[in-house]
Amino acid sequence: MSGFSFESVFCGSDAPFRPSMTERPNSPVSKLAKSKAELEMFMRKTPLMVLEEGAKGSFQQTPSWACSEIPNTVGLEFEMTLNLRGKTVKARGNSKKIAKQKAALDYLHHMVNDGKSAEFSIPGETAEEAHANLNTIAERPVEEPKRAAAAVSVKDVDKSIPTAKSFPENVPEKNYVGALQEKCQKHKLEAPAYEDSKIEATSEFMVTCTMGNQQTRGIKPKIKLAKNLAAWLMLKTLEEGVEAVQAFDLTEQFDELEEEEDRATAQKAAFETKDKKSTLIDLLSDKARFADYRMEFVYPSVSTHGVHQVLLNVFISRPVSPDDDLQIGAEHTQTEEIMKATAEKEREQKKNMPDVTQKTFSGHGPSEEAAQQCACKSALIHYYTFDFTN
Repeated sequence: MSGFSFESVFCGSDAPFRPSMTERPNSPVSKLAKSKAELEMFMRKTPLMVLEEGAKGSFQQTPSWACSEIPNTVGLEFEMTLNLRGKTVKARGNSKKIAKQKAALDYLHHMVNDGKSAEFSIPGETAEEAHANLNTIAERPVEEPKRAAAAVSVKDVDKSIPTAKSFPENVPEKNYVGALQEKCQKHKLEAPAYEDSKIEATSEFMVTCTMGNQQTRGIKPKIKLAKNLAAWLMLKTLEEGVEAVQAFDLTEQFDELEEEEDRATAQKAAFETKDKKSTLIDLLSDKARFADYRMEFVYPSVSTHGVHQVLLNVFISRPVSPDDDLQIGAEHTQTEEIMKATAEKEREQKKNMPDVTQKTFSGHGPSEEAAQQCACKSALIHYYTFDFTN
């Protein structure tokens, strides 16, 4: 029937048989196309992907990993140990990801030597070709994981660096990072370097742009926006001079943030300290803040659920100011104007800082001691957060 078509046999047609243009599955051309497609797909993978796919597809297993940190003269190095089907390999790198890729590559080379290329779908007619294909995918750079911005305390921030938190009203928001890069390339200047960090007190990102000895800084909720602000300030410095950016001074804002940070630290300490009663006594004993104090626990009670409750009264008196000491025994040296000014100042001080003040704090807990500790914690948070007058 090789000379006949379907029509000539079943439909009475004498048209000669014409070979189909579709390639047979096992034809040399089909095998070549399939081999090429498999190679292209393989080249898009990493050694780790090849290892994991082969382990799951051929053996229904998952590679096991162990990590150890090894210090050296350069810095910290990671050693990843891979174990799969009784074979163990180790590799090192400056990150866990790089060390994993190296260990996976080493394992796959061992599999090729053992004649198991097919189990891991490693293309190559010979072992040499399979090794070469593995080395090709290993040569692609491994994308490093994004490094988290380092957290910094406001106390450690250099307040002398010109800093901006927003663009002035007359400045349009555009890609100043690109504009700065273009200017540097055009005038053959040193490329800017950027360093990002995160302010602990506000969780905002702070990016510092450095060119030579000059630095500028941007602060925003996102790193990209902070970087753009820093680049704009540096571009302004290059175009208008250093004096043009000196007005971008956030010293006062940093000082306020530092106070907030101190209060947050103190409040955290109040929660973490075990003996809150002793800590409160130490705090109230500070003569710079309080001339004298008295503490008393009153109205202890136990609820129907067995919860102990108590109130803590704290009486404190204001400290004597340096002006008060100066005035004692010095009335004869004061003029009438000085005495009037002093009296007015004393009235203002007494208005803002009463001689004696009382604060009451409540506490509860499974025992009377726990209830007292709870009340002392509330008092600690109050006196850490507010000054005497509040």
